Formats: sequence, structure tokens, C-alpha cells
Amino acid sequence: MKSIKSIILALVLPVLVTSFTPRPNNVVKSPMATRAGVASTSTALASKPFAIVVDAEIQPDRIDEFLDLIEKDAVGSRAEPGCLRFDVHQSQDNPNKFMFYEVYKDADAVAFHKEQPHFALWTNFKESGGVVSSVSYKLDGIFMSD
Repeated sequence: MKSIKSIILALVLPVLVTSFTPRPNNVVKSPMATRAGVASTSTALASKPFAIVVDAEIQPDRIDEFLDLIEKDAVGSRAEPGCLRFDVHQSQDNPNKFMFYEVYKDADAVAFHKEQPHFALWTNFKESGGVVSSVSYKLDGIFMSD
């Protein structure tokens, strides 16, 4: 008589192996296509959703200036064809700390974003000394909500 463990392995192992086996030619299913209900694939790594999280501390005497420019940056970014999300959050513990959560269709959309005038507002603000610190984290979208 087979043990429960061997029966489970016999049933589950083929599924696991198939799930983690690379597709031919490194073709991966595009998360964007899946969410849109379109059955398409992409071989380019650049086709993955690209997220950026920015952790920034703003000079206390420049908060009003920052809030004005980051609103313009967020609104302008959301209007870009490749921008899926641009959120700005303020810390509950420190009113001078902010986090931005940006999601773009792919790396090309990020490059386009960096060429826009509203992005220059943030860059110029940083260069003028309005920021105490700023750290950006670049992330690949893996499991994302619509």
C-alpha cells in the first residue's frame, strides 16, 4: 500500500514541475495582458510593470512648495500613457516624510516619464536643496492588483 506522502507527491509534483518550467524561448505571460483579458506574451524583460518607491524627507520650511509641485507631478504623471499609478503618501509619524508609489507599464514608460516637464519639477526641487534625503527603490511588478 502506498503511503499518503507518495500519493500526494505523485499528484502534486507534475503540477509543480510544469508551473516552474520556463516556457519555450523564455516567453513569459504579460501581467498587463492577463489583466486586460488579452492572451498575449512577451519575450522582453522591459515589458514587465515597473514600480518605483521613493522615500523622501522634505525640508520643513519647504513643505508647501513641495506639496504644490508633487501634486503637479502626480497629476501630470497619471496623464502619461504608460503610467498606471502615481500615489503620494505622508508619514503619520513625521510630517516631513513622504513616500511616492509609482507604477509604469514598462521601462520605456519610465524613460518617457523622466523626460516630462512635471518630472523636472521634482528634480529641480531636489537640486535646490528642498530635500533632506531621498532614496528610490526600483521594483519589478510580479503580483499586482488592477
